Amino acid sequence: MQMRKTVAVVNLKGGVGKTTTAVNFAACLGEMGRKILLVDMDPQGSASLSVGVINEGSELLDALQTNSALPVVSTEVHNLDLVPSGMAMATANQWFTGDNVNEILFQCLGQTRGDYDLVVIDCPPSLSFHTMNALMACQHVIVPVEASFLGMNGLKQMAVAIESVKPQNPDIKIEAVIPCRAHRRRRIHWEIMDQLNAMFPGRVSPIIRENVAITEAPGKGKPVIVTARVSKGADDYRLVTLWIDEQINGEQASTESPYAGVGVESSAGESAYSYEPREPNEEINSDTY
Repeated sequence: MQMRKTVAVVNLKGGVGKTTTAVNFAACLGEMGRKILLVDMDPQGSASLSVGVINEGSELLDALQTNSALPVVSTEVHNLDLVPSGMAMATANQWFTGDNVNEILFQCLGQTRGDYDLVVIDCPPSLSFHTMNALMACQHVIVPVEASFLGMNGLKQMAVAIESVKPQNPDIKIEAVIPCRAHRRRRIHWEIMDQLNAMFPGRVSPIIRENVAITEAPGKGKPVIVTARVSKGADDYRLVTLWIDEQINGEQASTESPYAGVGVESSAGESAYSYEPREPNEEINSDTY
């Protein structure tokens, strides 16, 4: 069975911007003209809610139990389809036992119709059936990480977990580490960035700055690139998406920015890409619009 090009967005630590990253990365790719399937494997269904879909997750659970095509629904987000999840998926660990239990999602994806350029999987913050299936179904892993020392510890645990999967899925690779909720005027930010670049040279993306627009978007059931098209949050996710696209596709990625004219350089005056240290100030108000 041929493996669809698939990205898992994973971190064993909660509250690091994982679901926000999965949703906005997928939406940005859709904005670029790619056809994307977002698979919500988290029983909390946060990715589903973030694109305006409320679901119990029973259809997804049934598809996994019967090893059949995943239940795909359309969304109002351009070029983005969704496999929704919900609390019914919380029982998955009880239902699935035995050999090859971690390959079920991969098999179901193989039976799911649709000419998708990329599958993006959002995972719960635990090394459960849901996350293990995502890791076995993907080639590329994106790890959002909060720019804090606790966030660094979660990242190390995630790297160990991915290494443990490699004997069964040799294609898996951490493609990008995304610093989220970042404050560049705080000293700890630069300390964490130094550690990240030492651990994952060439794989640390531009930062996602702390931003009110990002926080508000899920409550509106849409990605930040829709709810606040010209904002630091939208700019940052567009820039990170372009960076990851180049990481994954290399020379196949477009050399001409598909975001020409939409303000990706930064509507807020500062680029999220810069890694040049600045004068450290311990406190700063959260970035807004």
